[in-house]
Amino acid sequence: MHHFKGAIFDMDGTLLDSMPVWDRLSERYLSRFGIRVAERDYAAIEGMTQMQAAQYFIDAYPALPMDAQTLAQGLDELIDARYEALARPRDGVLHLLDALRERGIGMAVATLTARRHAEKALRAHGMLDYFRFLLTIEDVGVSKRQPDIYLHAAGRLGLTPTECIVFEDAPYACTTAQRAGFTVCGMAEPAYAAGVCETRRASTFFVEHSFDELWGKML
Repeated sequence: MHHFKGAIFDMDGTLLDSMPVWDRLSERYLSRFGIRVAERDYAAIEGMTQMQAAQYFIDAYPALPMDAQTLAQGLDELIDARYEALARPRDGVLHLLDALRERGIGMAVATLTARRHAEKALRAHGMLDYFRFLLTIEDVGVSKRQPDIYLHAAGRLGLTPTECIVFEDAPYACTTAQRAGFTVCGMAEPAYAAGVCETRRASTFFVEHSFDELWGKML
C-alpha cells in the first residue's frame, strides 16, 4: 500500500467490534421511564451528538422527568458500561495498525462517537497511540452523510483525499467517502447487512471477517 500516505478509520464496527454497544441503546435507557422509542426516533438522531440526541428525546417525550443534560449523563453511564462489557478489537486490526505504522502511514480516527468514549475505548485495547488524532462529530458538527469529517482528517494529516484510504462499515459513509475522492476499504458488519451491496460498490477493498484478508491485496 505504498501509494497511500494516510489512513482514516471509523471506530465502531471498524476498529472495534462494538456495534452491540449501540443496539437499541436509547430504548434500553428510556424504557426505565416508560418510553417506547420508535424507529423514526433512531432515524432522527442518526449523526447527532449525544447532547443533541438527548435534547431530541426531551422534546419528543415531554413526560420524561429530567432535562437534556441529565438524560445525556444517564446515557453516558450506560454507554461506558456497555463498551467495557461488549467492545473488542476487530480481528486482525492490531496486525494491520502495526504494518501501517511500520510503513510510515499517518493514521487518524473519524468517528461519530463522543470523544470521551472513543478515547477511553481505544485506550482500553491499546490502540489509541497508533493515531495522530481523533476527530468526532463534536468537532465537525455534521454526520457522515457529508464528507466534512474525512476532509478535515485528510487536511490535518497534510494530505489530499486521493492520498488517503478510509476504513468504514456504514454503507452511507462508504459512499460519502468514495464520492469525496477517497479510496475506501469497506467492512462487513451485521448491523448494516441490508446495505452490504452499497458498501461493496463504494469500496476498492472489502473485509468480510478479518483485516488479515488484506494481506496480498492492499498490503
